[in-house]
Amino acid sequence: MDRSSLKYNGPTSSVVTDADGYTVTRDGKARPKVTCDGKPNAPVDGTTTTCNKVGTGYELENARDGKTVSKVKVEFSPDGKTVTRAATITPPEGDPFTITTTSKKVSGGKTGPVVWKETGFTESQDTGVLSVKVSGDSVDFKETDSDKPITAKLDGTPTNVGGTRTMSVKQDGPRTLKVTYSQDGKVGRENTFVLSSDGKMVTETDVTPAPTASTMSVKFHKAA
Repeated sequence: MDRSSLKYNGPTSSVVTDADGYTVTRDGKARPKVTCDGKPNAPVDGTTTTCNKVGTGYELENARDGKTVSKVKVEFSPDGKTVTRAATITPPEGDPFTITTTSKKVSGGKTGPVVWKETGFTESQDTGVLSVKVSGDSVDFKETDSDKPITAKLDGTPTNVGGTRTMSVKQDGPRTLKVTYSQDGKVGRENTFVLSSDGKMVTETDVTPAPTASTMSVKFHKAA
């Protein structure tokens, strides 16, 4: 991965806080209020959240079917202009990993909602190495944040990657692969990989739809 080529345009959210919790609005839709009193909130889409206020931020634990699926720590900078969200995720299969996002304050404050723009992210699994091996009508595909390759058909047939999550790969011309990640049948992310004409570089473009709409692009150079 050529990290200097990374371009990221993250999602925007509006947050209203009060004495006992907060409410997040994305893409014009307000999520249920999260009450931070150390007690489980009512389940949302099957996930129960327990939140505690810690200093000027929050600590959350999300659970499904009685099992912890993620722990999140939210910290605000002393000047209130930056917020860091570190989420440790426990997948149904594989080892836990951490996704850390940074957001900048765009507007608002005091008595009104605060608008935040996500400007950066890192993943503990990210090795910066992309492996792609096409064999006939299938492909062994391993992104930088995966533990092992996934074999998928090149005709867009969904391949299960754990729980209700699927990945489908479709070849679009001689040098382009389109990868779609879905959960419960709903598209969560679409990636396009384009091989340069000289075969020495791949450009990846990721698109995540609303309500957490974002785009990312980065280049990978062929290993020696």
